[in-house]
Amino acid sequence: MKAEDDMKVAQKELAKVEKALTVKEQFLDMMSKAPTPAQQRKALLAMFAERGINPIEELMSFTADEEVPVKERIAIWKELASYTQPKLKSVDVQQNITGEMKIMTVDYSAVTKTQLNDIVNAEVIDNEGDYDEFISDEDKNE
Repeated sequence: MKAEDDMKVAQKELAKVEKALTVKEQFLDMMSKAPTPAQQRKALLAMFAERGINPIEELMSFTADEEVPVKERIAIWKELASYTQPKLKSVDVQQNITGEMKIMTVDYSAVTKTQLNDIVNAEVIDNEGDYDEFISDEDKNE
């Protein structure tokens, strides 16, 4: 008797799962047959063409109608402008800046003037001609 009761409970659970599976299969089948946005757009344009309707012209006729409140006309113009004028977007500029800095410390009490000149002259790199764009034409010709 216990086995029969367990069998009935299992059959009820199986029926629920099968029903849920059938619903899911039907949903997936409907989704696979649903028109894509491009197909929906084509159907809508075909319907407009069939009836001789141009939505842009219809909206523009409302902007010329003095009975339409100014706020609504402005909203229509804004909507029409969105089709011809790009909306500005903020641009987030991020940059990692890396560089090198060389710090020299000199104990002047322990250094003579000639030693100091030797250190400074050793660090100076002479790249003559690298900065010609900063020299005037007169100085270049000298």
